[in-house]
Amino acid sequence: MTKGAIGYARVSTDEQMRENHSIDVQKGKIADYCDRNGLTLLKMFEGSESARTTDRPTFQKMLQYCRQHSGKISHVIVSDLSRLARNVGDQAQTYVTLNQLGITLISIDDPTADDSAIGKLSRSMIGAFNEFFSNSLSERTKYRMQAAVKAGRFPWKAPIGYKNVNKGIYADPERAHLVREAFELIGSGRYATTEAVQRTVTAMGLTTVKGRPMTKQSFAQMLSNPLYAGWVVSGDVRARGNHEPLISDALFERVQAKINHTPQPHKKLSEDFPLRAIVRCASCKRSLTAGWAKGRTERYARYWCWTPKCRAVGVSRDELEGQFVKLLGRMTPTAELLADLPGRIAKEWQGRKERIAADAARLSKRLADKTTLNQKAIRAKLTGEITGDDFDAFKKANTEEIFNIENEISVLDSERSSMQEMLKQAEVSAVDLVGAWERGNVNQRQELARAFFPDGLVYSHERRYFEPDNTVITEMLERFLANLADSQTFGVVGGPTRT
Repeated sequence: MTKGAIGYARVSTDEQMRENHSIDVQKGKIADYCDRNGLTLLKMFEGSESARTTDRPTFQKMLQYCRQHSGKISHVIVSDLSRLARNVGDQAQTYVTLNQLGITLISIDDPTADDSAIGKLSRSMIGAFNEFFSNSLSERTKYRMQAAVKAGRFPWKAPIGYKNVNKGIYADPERAHLVREAFELIGSGRYATTEAVQRTVTAMGLTTVKGRPMTKQSFAQMLSNPLYAGWVVSGDVRARGNHEPLISDALFERVQAKINHTPQPHKKLSEDFPLRAIVRCASCKRSLTAGWAKGRTERYARYWCWTPKCRAVGVSRDELEGQFVKLLGRMTPTAELLADLPGRIAKEWQGRKERIAADAARLSKRLADKTTLNQKAIRAKLTGEITGDDFDAFKKANTEEIFNIENEISVLDSERSSMQEMLKQAEVSAVDLVGAWERGNVNQRQELARAFFPDGLVYSHERRYFEPDNTVITEMLERFLANLADSQTFGVVGGPTRT
Protein backbone atom coordinates (compact mmCIF):
# COMPACT_ATOMS: atom_id res chain seq x y z
CA MET A 1 0.00 0.00 0.00
CA THR A 2 1.36 3.40 -1.00
CA LYS A 3 1.69 5.79 1.89
CA GLY A 4 1.20 9.54 1.75
CA ALA A 5 2.14 12.68 3.64
CA ILE A 6 0.33 15.20 5.77
CA GLY A 7 1.25 18.84 6.14
CA TYR A 8 1.20 21.15 9.15
CA ALA A 9 1.14 24.96 8.70
CA ARG A 10 1.02 27.44 11.58
CA VAL A 11 1.07 31.18 12.20
CA SER A 12 0.88 33.11 15.46
CA THR A 13 -0.85 36.46 15.92
CA ASP A 14 2.33 38.53 15.51
CA GLU A 15 3.19 36.64 12.31
CA GLN A 16 -0.15 37.03 10.52
CA MET A 17 1.02 39.90 8.29
CA ARG A 18 4.43 38.47 7.38
CA GLU A 19 4.24 37.15 3.83
CA ASN A 20 7.08 34.66 4.34
CA HIS A 21 5.24 33.02 7.24
CA SER A 22 1.66 33.21 5.93
CA ILE A 23 -0.45 30.04 5.80
CA ASP A 24 -0.68 30.22 2.00
CA VAL A 25 3.11 30.41 1.60
CA GLN A 26 3.62 27.41 3.91
CA LYS A 27 0.93 25.36 2.13
CA GLY A 28 2.53 26.18 -1.23
CA LYS A 29 5.94 24.99 -0.03
CA ILE A 30 4.51 21.74 1.30
CA ALA A 31 2.54 21.04 -1.89
CA ASP A 32 5.58 21.74 -4.08
CA TYR A 33 7.76 19.43 -1.94
CA CYS A 34 5.26 16.61 -2.32
CA ASP A 35 5.11 17.09 -6.11
CA ARG A 36 8.91 17.08 -6.43
CA ASN A 37 9.31 13.95 -4.31
CA GLY A 38 6.35 11.95 -5.60
CA LEU A 39 4.41 12.10 -2.31
CA THR A 40 0.64 12.14 -2.09
CA LEU A 41 -0.60 14.93 0.20
CA LEU A 42 -3.31 13.20 2.23
CA LYS A 43 -4.31 16.05 4.53
CA MET A 44 -3.28 19.59 5.48
CA PHE A 45 -3.56 20.87 9.06
CA GLU A 46 -3.45 24.65 9.46
CA GLY A 47 -4.00 26.89 12.47
CA SER A 48 -3.31 30.24 14.10
CA GLU A 49 -1.67 29.36 17.41
CA SER A 50 1.47 29.96 19.42
CA ALA A 51 4.24 27.35 19.33
CA ARG A 52 5.48 28.04 22.86
CA THR A 53 3.85 24.77 23.98
CA THR A 54 2.43 21.66 22.29
CA ASP A 55 -0.96 22.33 23.90
CA ARG A 56 -2.41 23.66 20.64
CA PRO A 57 -5.70 22.41 19.19
CA THR A 58 -4.55 22.03 15.57
CA PHE A 59 -1.19 20.50 16.53
CA GLN A 60 -2.86 17.95 18.81
CA LYS A 61 -5.39 17.09 16.07
CA MET A 62 -2.45 16.47 13.72
CA LEU A 63 -0.75 14.10 16.20
CA GLN A 64 -4.02 12.30 16.88
CA TYR A 65 -4.57 11.84 13.15
CA CYS A 66 -1.06 10.37 12.86
CA ARG A 67 -1.80 7.88 15.65
CA GLN A 68 -5.08 6.80 14.07
CA HIS A 69 -3.72 6.50 10.50
CA SER A 70 -0.03 5.68 11.07
CA GLY A 71 -0.18 2.83 8.56
CA LYS A 72 -1.13 5.28 5.78
CA ILE A 73 1.33 8.08 6.62
CA SER A 74 5.00 8.13 5.68
CA HIS A 75 5.87 11.78 6.31
CA VAL A 76 4.80 14.86 8.27
CA ILE A 77 5.98 17.97 6.44
CA VAL A 78 6.48 21.51 7.80
CA SER A 79 7.98 24.54 6.06
CA ASP A 80 10.55 25.00 8.87
CA LEU A 81 11.13 23.78 12.42
CA SER A 82 9.81 27.00 14.01
CA ARG A 83 6.36 26.01 12.67
CA LEU A 84 6.62 22.76 14.62
CA ALA A 85 7.77 24.15 17.99
CA ARG A 86 9.64 27.03 19.64
CA ASN A 87 10.85 24.87 22.48
CA VAL A 88 13.77 22.44 22.28
CA GLY A 89 12.08 19.88 24.54
CA ASP A 90 8.78 19.93 22.62
CA GLN A 91 10.61 19.66 19.31
CA ALA A 92 12.58 16.61 20.49
CA GLN A 93 9.46 14.94 21.92
CA THR A 94 7.59 15.43 18.62
CA TYR A 95 10.44 13.74 16.73
CA VAL A 96 10.33 10.81 19.17
CA THR A 97 6.52 10.48 18.92
CA LEU A 98 6.55 10.43 15.11
CA ASN A 99 9.52 8.02 14.95
CA GLN A 100 7.63 5.59 17.20
CA LEU A 101 4.75 5.73 14.72
CA GLY A 102 7.15 5.04 11.81
CA ILE A 103 6.67 8.56 10.40
CA THR A 104 9.50 10.76 9.12
CA LEU A 105 9.42 14.49 9.92
CA ILE A 106 10.54 16.74 7.06
CA SER A 107 11.46 20.43 7.52
CA ILE A 108 11.71 21.94 4.03
CA ASP A 109 13.89 24.93 5.00
CA ASP A 110 16.12 22.80 7.28
CA PRO A 111 17.31 19.96 4.97
CA THR A 112 20.23 19.03 7.23
CA ALA A 113 17.94 18.24 10.19
CA ASP A 114 17.76 14.49 9.49
CA ASP A 115 18.41 11.52 11.79
CA SER A 116 22.17 11.46 11.20
CA ALA A 117 24.52 12.58 13.98
CA ILE A 118 25.15 15.93 12.31
CA GLY A 119 21.44 16.21 11.52
CA LYS A 120 20.46 15.73 15.17
CA LEU A 121 23.03 18.35 16.23
CA SER A 122 21.74 20.70 13.55
CA ARG A 123 18.08 20.46 14.60
CA SER A 124 19.03 20.84 18.27
CA MET A 125 20.86 24.06 17.43
CA ILE A 126 17.95 25.28 15.29
CA GLY A 127 15.53 24.43 18.11
CA ALA A 128 17.68 26.34 20.61
CA PHE A 129 17.71 29.42 18.38
CA ASN A 130 13.94 29.18 17.88
CA GLU A 131 13.44 28.95 21.65
CA PHE A 132 15.74 31.94 22.22
CA PHE A 133 13.81 33.97 19.65
CA SER A 134 10.50 33.04 21.28
CA ASN A 135 11.72 33.96 24.77
CA SER A 136 13.23 37.22 23.56
CA LEU A 137 10.01 38.13 21.76
CA SER A 138 8.02 37.30 24.88
CA GLU A 139 10.19 39.60 27.02
CA ARG A 140 9.86 42.47 24.53
CA THR A 141 6.10 41.95 24.32
CA LYS A 142 5.80 41.91 28.11
CA TYR A 143 7.80 45.15 28.34
CA ARG A 144 5.63 46.83 25.69
CA MET A 145 2.48 45.67 27.47
CA GLN A 146 3.68 47.06 30.82
CA ALA A 147 4.62 50.35 29.17
CA ALA A 148 1.16 50.54 27.62
CA VAL A 149 -0.52 49.84 30.96
CA LYS A 150 1.57 52.49 32.74
CA ALA A 151 0.45 54.95 30.06
CA GLY A 152 -3.19 54.06 30.75
CA ARG A 153 -3.79 52.03 27.57
CA PHE A 154 -5.53 48.64 27.42
CA PRO A 155 -3.52 46.70 24.77
CA TRP A 156 -5.67 43.55 24.67
CA LYS A 157 -9.01 42.54 23.21
CA ALA A 158 -11.74 44.72 24.70
CA PRO A 159 -14.07 42.99 27.18
CA ILE A 160 -17.85 43.04 26.86
CA GLY A 161 -19.09 46.63 27.07
CA TYR A 162 -16.12 48.08 25.15
CA LYS A 163 -14.83 48.00 21.58
CA ASN A 164 -11.29 48.18 20.19
CA VAL A 165 -10.87 51.30 18.04
CA ASN A 166 -7.50 52.63 16.81
CA LYS A 167 -5.40 51.00 19.58
CA GLY A 168 -7.84 52.24 22.24
CA ILE A 169 -11.08 51.02 23.77
CA TYR A 170 -14.40 52.83 23.66
CA ALA A 171 -17.81 52.18 25.17
CA ASP A 172 -19.89 49.78 23.08
CA PRO A 173 -23.22 51.56 22.44
CA GLU A 174 -25.05 48.21 22.32
CA ARG A 175 -23.74 46.73 25.56
CA ALA A 176 -22.13 49.40 27.77
CA HIS A 177 -25.41 50.46 29.42
CA LEU A 178 -26.30 46.82 30.13
CA VAL A 179 -22.92 46.19 31.75
CA ARG A 180 -23.42 49.30 33.89
CA GLU A 181 -26.91 48.08 34.79
CA ALA A 182 -25.52 44.73 35.97
CA PHE A 183 -23.17 46.51 38.40
CA GLU A 184 -25.89 48.87 39.60
CA LEU A 185 -28.41 46.07 40.20
CA ILE A 186 -25.92 44.11 42.30
CA GLY A 187 -24.80 47.25 44.11
CA SER A 188 -28.42 48.08 44.95
CA GLY A 189 -28.68 45.02 47.20
CA ARG A 190 -32.15 44.25 45.78
CA TYR A 191 -31.15 40.86 44.37
CA ALA A 192 -30.38 37.80 46.45
CA THR A 193 -27.91 36.31 43.94
CA THR A 194 -25.74 37.39 41.02
CA GLU A 195 -27.46 34.68 38.96
CA ALA A 196 -30.74 36.59 39.26
CA VAL A 197 -29.02 39.76 38.03
CA GLN A 198 -27.48 37.85 35.14
CA ARG A 199 -30.89 36.49 34.15
CA THR A 200 -32.34 40.01 34.24
CA VAL A 201 -29.69 41.75 32.11
CA THR A 202 -29.58 38.79 29.71
CA ALA A 203 -33.34 39.10 29.22
CA MET A 204 -32.80 42.79 28.44
CA GLY A 205 -30.22 41.98 25.76
CA LEU A 206 -26.74 41.54 27.27
CA THR A 207 -24.83 39.05 25.11
CA THR A 208 -21.30 38.35 23.94
CA VAL A 209 -20.03 39.99 20.77
CA LYS A 210 -21.09 36.85 18.90
CA GLY A 211 -24.63 37.23 20.24
CA ARG A 212 -24.47 34.37 22.75
CA PRO A 213 -25.53 34.53 26.43
CA MET A 214 -22.65 35.05 28.86
CA THR A 215 -21.58 32.03 30.87
CA LYS A 216 -21.68 32.15 34.65
CA GLN A 217 -17.87 32.28 34.75
CA SER A 218 -17.55 35.11 32.20
CA PHE A 219 -20.23 37.12 34.03
CA ALA A 220 -18.33 36.71 37.31
CA GLN A 221 -15.08 37.77 35.61
CA MET A 222 -16.83 40.87 34.26
CA LEU A 223 -18.01 41.87 37.74
CA SER A 224 -14.44 41.54 39.08
CA ASN A 225 -12.75 43.52 36.30
CA PRO A 226 -11.51 46.96 37.51
CA LEU A 227 -11.33 48.10 33.87
CA TYR A 228 -15.01 49.08 34.11
CA ALA A 229 -14.14 51.51 36.93
CA GLY A 230 -11.42 53.12 34.81
CA TRP A 231 -8.34 51.11 35.87
CA VAL A 232 -5.91 49.15 33.68
CA VAL A 233 -4.22 46.33 35.58
CA SER A 234 -1.49 43.90 34.56
CA GLY A 235 0.27 41.93 37.28
CA ASP A 236 1.56 44.41 39.85
CA VAL A 237 1.07 47.37 37.51
CA ARG A 238 -2.12 49.38 38.05
CA ALA A 239 -2.81 52.69 36.29
CA ARG A 240 -5.74 55.00 35.67
CA GLY A 241 -6.87 54.26 32.12
CA ASN A 242 -7.38 56.62 29.22
CA HIS A 243 -10.77 55.06 28.48
CA GLU A 244 -14.19 56.14 29.73
CA PRO A 245 -15.19 54.31 32.95
CA LEU A 246 -18.62 52.71 32.86
CA ILE A 247 -18.99 52.81 36.66
CA SER A 248 -17.53 54.69 39.63
CA ASP A 249 -14.84 53.39 41.98
CA ALA A 250 -17.38 53.46 44.82
CA LEU A 251 -19.85 51.23 42.90
CA PHE A 252 -17.08 48.80 41.93
CA GLU A 253 -15.96 48.48 45.57
CA ARG A 254 -19.56 48.00 46.66
CA VAL A 255 -20.05 45.18 44.14
CA GLN A 256 -16.79 43.48 45.19
CA ALA A 257 -17.92 43.56 48.80
CA LYS A 258 -21.21 41.88 47.86
CA ILE A 259 -19.91 39.18 45.53
CA ASN A 260 -17.00 38.34 47.87
CA HIS A 261 -19.19 38.56 50.99
CA THR A 262 -16.79 40.96 52.69
CA PRO A 263 -17.73 43.93 54.90
CA GLN A 264 -18.28 47.04 52.82
CA PRO A 265 -15.63 49.71 53.49
CA HIS A 266 -16.74 53.02 54.92
CA LYS A 267 -17.62 55.41 52.15
CA LYS A 268 -15.03 58.17 51.88
CA LEU A 269 -17.26 61.17 51.31
CA SER A 270 -15.56 63.91 49.32
CA GLU A 271 -17.74 66.40 51.23
CA ASP A 272 -15.69 65.61 54.32
CA PHE A 273 -12.35 66.53 52.73
CA PRO A 274 -12.53 69.65 50.53
CA LEU A 275 -8.72 70.03 50.37
CA ARG A 276 -8.12 66.56 48.96
CA ALA A 277 -6.08 66.76 45.72
CA ILE A 278 -5.37 70.46 46.45
CA VAL A 279 -2.79 70.15 49.24
CA ARG A 280 0.47 68.38 48.38
CA CYS A 281 3.22 66.77 50.46
CA ALA A 282 6.28 69.02 50.94
CA SER A 283 8.63 66.04 50.54
CA CYS A 284 7.36 64.20 47.43
CA LYS A 285 5.12 66.98 46.02
CA ARG A 286 2.25 64.54 45.45
CA SER A 287 -1.33 65.27 46.41
CA LEU A 288 -2.44 64.17 49.86
CA THR A 289 -5.23 61.67 50.16
CA ALA A 290 -7.82 61.75 52.94
CA GLY A 291 -10.18 59.47 54.80
CA TRP A 292 -11.39 58.23 58.14
CA ALA A 293 -8.82 56.48 60.35
CA LYS A 294 -10.22 53.97 62.80
CA GLY A 295 -9.16 54.34 66.43
CA ARG A 296 -9.98 52.16 69.42
CA THR A 297 -13.22 53.90 70.25
CA GLU A 298 -13.89 56.30 67.38
CA ARG A 299 -12.94 57.32 63.85
CA TYR A 300 -10.69 60.26 62.97
CA ALA A 301 -10.71 62.41 59.84
CA ARG A 302 -7.17 62.75 58.48
CA TYR A 303 -5.12 63.86 55.49
CA TRP A 304 -1.92 61.96 54.69
CA CYS A 305 0.72 61.29 52.04
CA TRP A 306 0.02 57.93 50.38
CA THR A 307 3.34 57.62 48.48
CA PRO A 308 4.88 54.32 49.76
CA LYS A 309 8.48 55.56 50.10
CA CYS A 310 7.52 58.95 51.50
CA ARG A 311 4.61 59.03 53.98
CA ALA A 312 6.00 62.35 55.20
CA VAL A 313 2.64 63.93 56.04
CA GLY A 314 -0.03 62.72 58.42
CA VAL A 315 -2.27 65.39 59.92
CA SER A 316 -5.79 65.62 61.29
CA ARG A 317 -8.42 67.25 59.15
CA ASP A 318 -9.15 69.88 61.82
CA GLU A 319 -5.49 70.93 62.04
CA LEU A 320 -4.88 71.11 58.29
CA GLU A 321 -8.11 72.91 57.45
CA GLY A 322 -7.64 75.16 60.50
CA GLN A 323 -4.27 76.26 59.12
CA PHE A 324 -5.92 76.88 55.76
CA VAL A 325 -8.63 79.08 57.32
CA LYS A 326 -5.92 81.08 59.15
CA LEU A 327 -4.16 81.52 55.82
CA LEU A 328 -7.36 82.86 54.26
CA GLY A 329 -7.76 85.24 57.20
CA ARG A 330 -4.29 86.70 56.60
CA MET A 331 -5.06 87.36 52.94
CA THR A 332 -6.23 90.96 53.27
CA PRO A 333 -7.67 91.82 49.87
CA THR A 334 -5.35 94.38 48.26
CA ALA A 335 -6.26 96.46 45.25
CA GLU A 336 -4.21 94.13 43.06
CA LEU A 337 -5.91 91.06 44.54
CA LEU A 338 -9.39 92.51 44.09
CA ALA A 339 -8.56 93.44 40.51
CA ASP A 340 -7.25 89.92 39.82
CA LEU A 341 -9.95 88.01 41.71
CA PRO A 342 -12.69 88.09 39.03
CA GLY A 343 -10.21 86.78 36.49
CA ARG A 344 -9.09 83.94 38.76
CA ILE A 345 -12.67 82.90 39.53
CA ALA A 346 -13.70 83.26 35.89
CA LYS A 347 -10.83 80.96 34.84
CA GLU A 348 -11.86 78.36 37.40
CA TRP A 349 -15.49 78.81 36.39
CA GLN A 350 -14.65 78.11 32.75
CA GLY A 351 -13.11 74.75 33.67
CA ARG A 352 -16.05 74.02 35.95
CA LYS A 353 -18.54 74.82 33.19
CA GLU A 354 -16.85 72.35 30.87
CA ARG A 355 -16.95 69.68 33.55
CA ILE A 356 -20.60 70.43 34.37
CA ALA A 357 -21.54 70.24 30.68
CA ALA A 358 -19.82 66.86 30.32
CA ASP A 359 -21.43 65.54 33.52
CA ALA A 360 -24.85 66.83 32.45
CA ALA A 361 -24.56 65.08 29.08
CA ARG A 362 -23.47 61.86 30.79
CA LEU A 363 -26.34 61.98 33.30
CA SER A 364 -28.90 62.77 30.60
CA LYS A 365 -27.73 59.73 28.63
CA ARG A 366 -28.00 57.57 31.73
CA LEU A 367 -31.58 58.74 32.27
CA ALA A 368 -32.40 57.84 28.68
CA ASP A 369 -30.74 54.42 29.16
CA LYS A 370 -32.83 53.83 32.29
CA THR A 371 -36.02 54.53 30.35
CA THR A 372 -34.96 52.10 27.62
CA LEU A 373 -34.03 49.40 30.12
CA ASN A 374 -37.34 49.84 31.91
CA GLN A 375 -39.17 49.16 28.63
CA LYS A 376 -37.00 46.10 27.93
CA ALA A 377 -37.69 44.74 31.42
CA ILE A 378 -41.44 45.12 30.92
CA ARG A 379 -41.24 43.20 27.63
CA ALA A 380 -39.07 40.51 29.26
CA LYS A 381 -41.64 40.07 32.04
CA LEU A 382 -44.54 39.84 29.55
CA THR A 383 -42.69 37.16 27.54
CA GLY A 384 -41.73 35.24 30.68
CA GLU A 385 -37.97 35.74 30.27
CA ILE A 386 -37.66 37.06 33.84
CA THR A 387 -39.75 36.21 36.88
CA GLY A 388 -42.10 38.57 38.68
CA ASP A 389 -39.71 38.71 41.66
CA ASP A 390 -36.75 39.61 39.43
CA PHE A 391 -38.84 42.29 37.72
CA ASP A 392 -39.93 43.78 41.06
CA ALA A 393 -36.30 43.89 42.25
CA PHE A 394 -35.26 45.57 39.00
CA LYS A 395 -38.09 48.10 39.23
CA LYS A 396 -37.15 49.17 42.76
CA ALA A 397 -33.43 49.41 41.98
CA ASN A 398 -34.09 51.30 38.74
CA THR A 399 -36.40 53.78 40.46
CA GLU A 400 -33.79 54.47 43.14
CA GLU A 401 -31.08 54.99 40.54
CA ILE A 402 -33.26 57.39 38.53
CA PHE A 403 -33.87 59.35 41.75
CA ASN A 404 -30.10 59.52 42.38
CA ILE A 405 -29.38 60.66 38.81
CA GLU A 406 -31.99 63.42 39.07
CA ASN A 407 -30.43 64.54 42.36
CA GLU A 408 -27.00 64.72 40.68
CA ILE A 409 -28.46 66.87 37.93
CA SER A 410 -29.95 69.19 40.59
CA VAL A 411 -26.52 69.49 42.23
CA LEU A 412 -25.02 70.50 38.87
CA ASP A 413 -27.67 73.21 38.50
CA SER A 414 -26.83 74.42 42.02
CA GLU A 415 -23.13 74.59 41.12
CA ARG A 416 -23.93 76.77 38.11
CA SER A 417 -25.82 79.31 40.23
CA SER A 418 -23.35 79.31 43.15
CA MET A 419 -20.36 80.04 40.90
CA GLN A 420 -22.25 82.78 39.07
CA GLU A 421 -23.10 84.43 42.41
CA MET A 422 -19.48 84.24 43.57
CA LEU A 423 -18.25 85.73 40.30
CA LYS A 424 -20.77 88.58 40.57
CA GLN A 425 -19.72 89.30 44.18
CA ALA A 426 -16.03 89.32 43.22
CA GLU A 427 -16.71 91.92 40.56
CA VAL A 428 -18.33 94.47 42.91
CA SER A 429 -16.80 94.04 46.36
CA ALA A 430 -14.20 92.37 48.55
CA VAL A 431 -14.95 88.75 49.36
CA ASP A 432 -15.06 87.61 52.97
CA LEU A 433 -12.78 84.64 52.35
CA VAL A 434 -13.13 82.98 55.76
CA GLY A 435 -16.89 83.51 55.73
CA ALA A 436 -17.15 82.16 52.20
CA TRP A 437 -15.24 79.03 53.26
CA GLU A 438 -17.33 78.45 56.38
CA ARG A 439 -20.64 78.94 54.57
CA GLY A 440 -19.75 77.03 51.38
CA ASN A 441 -20.41 73.43 50.47
CA VAL A 442 -17.59 71.15 49.32
CA ASN A 443 -17.74 72.35 45.70
CA GLN A 444 -17.71 76.01 46.69
CA ARG A 445 -14.80 75.43 49.08
CA GLN A 446 -12.82 73.70 46.37
CA GLU A 447 -13.58 76.52 43.93
CA LEU A 448 -12.35 79.06 46.50
CA ALA A 449 -9.14 77.12 47.19
CA ARG A 450 -8.35 76.60 43.51
CA ALA A 451 -9.15 80.21 42.62
CA PHE A 452 -6.47 81.51 45.01
CA PHE A 453 -4.09 78.57 44.79
CA PRO A 454 -4.32 77.25 41.21
CA ASP A 455 -1.08 75.29 41.67
CA GLY A 456 -2.24 73.81 44.96
CA LEU A 457 -0.70 74.14 48.43
CA VAL A 458 2.37 72.41 49.83
CA TYR A 459 2.12 71.26 53.45
CA SER A 460 5.13 70.53 55.67
CA HIS A 461 4.60 68.04 58.48
CA GLU A 462 7.69 69.27 60.33
CA ARG A 463 6.64 72.93 60.29
CA ARG A 464 2.92 72.08 60.67
CA TYR A 465 2.25 74.77 58.09
CA PHE A 466 2.09 75.48 54.37
CA GLU A 467 5.45 75.92 52.66
CA PRO A 468 6.15 79.14 50.68
CA ASP A 469 6.01 77.08 47.48
CA ASN A 470 2.97 78.94 46.12
CA THR A 471 2.71 82.29 44.35
CA VAL A 472 0.14 83.73 46.75
CA ILE A 473 2.05 82.76 49.91
CA THR A 474 5.30 84.05 48.41
CA GLU A 475 3.63 87.40 47.72
CA MET A 476 2.36 87.51 51.33
CA LEU A 477 5.86 86.87 52.65
CA GLU A 478 7.32 89.56 50.40
CA ARG A 479 4.79 92.09 51.72
CA PHE A 480 5.52 91.03 55.31
CA LEU A 481 9.28 91.45 54.84
CA ALA A 482 8.77 94.80 53.12
CA ASN A 483 6.59 96.02 56.02
CA LEU A 484 9.15 94.70 58.51
CA ALA A 485 11.94 96.56 56.72
CA ASP A 486 9.88 99.78 56.76
CA SER A 487 9.21 99.50 60.49
CA GLN A 488 12.93 98.96 61.20
CA THR A 489 13.82 101.99 59.10
CA PHE A 490 11.23 104.44 60.44
CA GLY A 491 10.55 103.07 63.94
CA VAL A 492 7.30 101.84 65.37
CA VAL A 493 5.93 105.42 65.74
CA GLY A 494 6.93 106.58 62.30
CA GLY A 495 10.20 108.43 63.17
CA PRO A 496 13.59 107.53 61.76
CA THR A 497 15.45 104.81 63.58
CA ARG A 498 18.56 105.93 65.48
CA THR A 499 21.72 104.13 64.40
